Amino acid sequence: MSQRINHLEDVVKKLIAERQQASSASSSSVVYTTESPNLDGLKSSGRTVMDGVRSVHLGADDWHVVLEEIKELKNTWKQEQDGQGDCGVRSGFSHLVDGSSLLFNQVKPIERMEILSALPPKPEVDQLLARFFDCQAFPISVPPILHQSTFLHEYNGHWRDPSRTDFIWLGLLFSILGITMLAFHQYGEPLEYEGLSESLFHLYRMRTAQCLLSGDIAKCLPYTVETLRLNATAELNRKDDNRRGLWIMTGVIVRAAINMGYHRDPSQCPGISVLQAEYRRRIWLSVISMDDAASFLGGFPRTTSAIFSDTKEPRNLHDWELSETTTVLPPSRPLTEPTPVTYLIVKGRLFRALGRVADFHSAPDPSSYKTVLEIDRAVQDVYESFPPHMKVGSRGSISGTLQTNLSNLSLLGMYHKGICTLHRRFLAKERDNGRFQFSRDRCISAALALLALQEGLEPFLYKVSQIRQMLTLAAMVLFLELELRRKYPGTGESPDSRILLHALEQSCARWAEATDAYDEAWRLHQFLASMLSGFHVGTGAGTEASQMVSHEILPGFSPRFDVANGCFSLEEDLSNTDFDWSAWDTFFAAGDYESDPVY
Repeated sequence: MSQRINHLEDVVKKLIAERQQASSASSSSVVYTTESPNLDGLKSSGRTVMDGVRSVHLGADDWHVVLEEIKELKNTWKQEQDGQGDCGVRSGFSHLVDGSSLLFNQVKPIERMEILSALPPKPEVDQLLARFFDCQAFPISVPPILHQSTFLHEYNGHWRDPSRTDFIWLGLLFSILGITMLAFHQYGEPLEYEGLSESLFHLYRMRTAQCLLSGDIAKCLPYTVETLRLNATAELNRKDDNRRGLWIMTGVIVRAAINMGYHRDPSQCPGISVLQAEYRRRIWLSVISMDDAASFLGGFPRTTSAIFSDTKEPRNLHDWELSETTTVLPPSRPLTEPTPVTYLIVKGRLFRALGRVADFHSAPDPSSYKTVLEIDRAVQDVYESFPPHMKVGSRGSISGTLQTNLSNLSLLGMYHKGICTLHRRFLAKERDNGRFQFSRDRCISAALALLALQEGLEPFLYKVSQIRQMLTLAAMVLFLELELRRKYPGTGESPDSRILLHALEQSCARWAEATDAYDEAWRLHQFLASMLSGFHVGTGAGTEASQMVSHEILPGFSPRFDVANGCFSLEEDLSNTDFDWSAWDTFFAAGDYESDPVY
């Protein structure tokens, strides 16, 4: 029996070698099949293999899986086959991950010495890491996917012998430094970085990409997904509009995570520690949440919606409850008890629901109105499940640390934007009856809520692209509703038009107040003022509403709104307003705006 097992192993190894030499599979390739009357024992979803260094997901049809099964059979027969067994998995990694799969613009691989020379001195890096790991004070929300004590142990090892540090780990360090510099640039620079944080952010961002390219993200090395994910956090928080690039980058992250088996629960992988397993769950949740967020914000289809995953949601635990010596995973604490992972869990649930909004708008075929109501209910249920400490009071009144306030405002803003985005196409549909009145009410209420949040915004937050787009979208929805009321008087008059005009007037004033902190705020102020000027006279809101708007008509700004022709446009000098006009024009195209079938 031992000889037959050895012979079978040799045959499989030969097949692996032949497949490695083949340039591509052809239709004339030999197909090997097995017949079994019992399908219950067949595993069709592959498996995750960890060899102590790499983590690789192997498909069910991969000969390496067969080889692994043979190794297990050999162990059962207690044969001493260490030499043959070791080469089975380890030699296979080079075949599975050959070649680089990451291109960041024109980034080229870089020599180790050049990378190391870009690192600040250790005392300076020590201080930056201390700021990054201070979760309560750090203003940018960073997913808790790094075990601090483990990372710092490796960090100290790096300084003892930098020449031995892996490129991917260096990329992780540079991504941390980059996020820290971005936080300095957006939320206040310390004296020692005054005027330097933005340029250092771009330098560290470039170094992160170079490390990922040199380390090769397809090699399944430790910290590959963590580095990619933290790099995406920096991209998400940039001031410029990079939604399309972020969505493409997220697709790379999802595939890298699947390549390393994060989509399978760690309980399927024997030998993994409790600490590693729980952090893999955190990492996977952060990846799918980023996919949901990038798809929702950009209006693109999700990547993960069609992916099978059985990875469980991470538990709501404090970091001190997990260590390398933990043998039993503690029970999850209630979400009412804040931990470093609470926000990740709550945000993950919200964006999972908002991802359905992206799916709805990306679907090639029209969906039923029942689907809209189901998605609305799902989003509402998640919102109502927010723990009390993560809810924002009326008019944005909150108390707590800067990071907590920003995180809670982000959750509330995304909820209202999701409702607004889901229902906005129904503003103009069948206004002479009440079939879609629920959607109109939900959309307008969400838009008003978004503009109400503007009252509590600090001026520096206007630098964040997502915030500007969110507020501008809310204003456009209200302007559309006012114009529809003027075109179709007597339909959809709740809430009163004076309330909508007052909200727009207040928003316009706050954009003017923000010009000292953000130069482009003045352009958006002019944009809103010019739109408001169109409602001075002759609106469906009546004389009282027109008297509420006291903005002077600005020279050179003449808004044009032609609902009949299905278009919405402004003069050329407003073309750079921070708003996704292509998506807006598509929305108002005649076929999408009034003629879409909804069942």
